[in-house]
Amino acid sequence: MIINIQDDLFAKVLNIVRLNNTALYNQIKDIKTLPDLNTVDTLAKARTIKTDRIKERIKSSIRELLQAKEQPTRYKVHKQTSITYSTLNKYYDDIFDEVQLER
Repeated sequence: MIINIQDDLFAKVLNIVRLNNTALYNQIKDIKTLPDLNTVDTLAKARTIKTDRIKERIKSSIRELLQAKEQPTRYKVHKQTSITYSTLNKYYDDIFDEVQLER
């Protein structure tokens, strides 16, 4: 999720949360700002970041299955990662080939 908030206001919100809810504070204290939020392609950058994270989760899941001497399938990757099948179908074959080449 992308939100636009000024740094000083975020610091105030973080301070209020720290005083009231330690568990929530521990979750949001590591939020980082995206560089140059005022650019037009911010949404494209966010999509790229999210896509890269999803691809990395798929890749690590395939590696884990291969290390466990199991045949990685879309179903098994879905069960480990909860990534939807439509997303898996987009990236699975390319990532599987990439992991096979690494071995």
